[in-house]
Amino acid sequence: MKFCTSMLGLVLIAVSSAVVSSDISLPGNGVLQPPLHYQRYRRSEYKKDSPYYQWWYYWIRDTKNDRHFAVSYSITLCKNTHIKSCDYDGVMEFYDRNAFSVSQEFNFKIHSNTNETIHELLPIDNDKFIIRGNMTKENINNVWISEGCSKDLEIQWNLTLTRIYGWYAQDVFEVPDRWLDGMIMWNTYSHAAEVEGQIKIGDDLFIIEKENTSRAYGDSNWSESMPSPPPDDQHSTKYVWGWYYVSIPADDKSEELSIIAGTGLSYADEVLGTMDGRFCDIRLDEKTHVELRMVKVLDLTFDSCNDGKLVRFDVERSNWFNITDSFGYATIPLRQLVTLESDSYLITMDFNSVETNYNRLLFPFTSYVFSDFEGLGVSTNLLIIDKKTDTIVRNVTVNSGGLEYGYRFNITVPPPPNQRII
Repeated sequence: MKFCTSMLGLVLIAVSSAVVSSDISLPGNGVLQPPLHYQRYRRSEYKKDSPYYQWWYYWIRDTKNDRHFAVSYSITLCKNTHIKSCDYDGVMEFYDRNAFSVSQEFNFKIHSNTNETIHELLPIDNDKFIIRGNMTKENINNVWISEGCSKDLEIQWNLTLTRIYGWYAQDVFEVPDRWLDGMIMWNTYSHAAEVEGQIKIGDDLFIIEKENTSRAYGDSNWSESMPSPPPDDQHSTKYVWGWYYVSIPADDKSEELSIIAGTGLSYADEVLGTMDGRFCDIRLDEKTHVELRMVKVLDLTFDSCNDGKLVRFDVERSNWFNITDSFGYATIPLRQLVTLESDSYLITMDFNSVETNYNRLLFPFTSYVFSDFEGLGVSTNLLIIDKKTDTIVRNVTVNSGGLEYGYRFNITVPPPPNQRII
């Protein structure tokens, strides 16, 4: 998912230039079809004495059989930093950090004691990636196991993704984010991709064919802190991230539709206070592209839109539902309505989920765990209106939407398994 950034550099420029208006245009636009350089492993670019995390996430959709698979390659580092409490340090989730290597931008590998590669993210070129892994029962001490899953369950995957659309919104924020206490960055470098290969779960083998009923999504996140509430409001449900995705594949990829949006509200520090970030890439087809970027901080709004003015970017949450599991108690919105508007288009994505759509994703970092409720295969109504012709471009309900609601409180976390290299 997932994305507020440190903006003090831009804020100081705005203030020193005697800007009167609270609306300030962000320079340029995002990066279309970002090359491999933007997916790189970035630990060396951040402060050595600060903790750091990064992950690359993939979601595989088989809409013909209504199946969804997700995998992430991640690292969280806090040893030998200024953090006093470092409970979680390792890779995917609890392999020892010495099992990890990365080369050639982001060729991510986890090795065994015998130097066998057991998990790998392999970029072939700017538009093609191979993801593979081998989770055996011998790896049980390196992961948390979800309720209902057998501890003897073995999973293997080998998949090739070929990008259709990708976008990176936050290139303009990279330098200020590294200067200050970095907040979560987000790169949707492959939000629509063809996919082929196989996944084996226990004795069940799933073949993923390269056809329009199979698609993949890929993004990455990194930085030095997670979205968090202010110290005096630790249990507020406002300080969350949201992730919203709708895709309509086509036989002719030039007619493919893909919309990815993300929001994040987080406390930064005593100077900046609360930061509100919103980013969206809209691909109505190969030639019709609208991007929206907005960050609010210190009563200032920084925004950009390549289709005139960013008129509206809102999320309404409702139909709240209580969940209790071994990780604690949570309240999540089963309905989230996203409204996007530029000069030419008005778009709504109305996500209506049910409890069984969700998996609780856990992101351990330093001494806490960020809890992210991810819904896959969600019923979503997509309405697109061309304002200039007053016509409806799309009005369709799909059962393949994706959304998230993530925050950091009310979580009971089991201790990490024994970290070891298999």
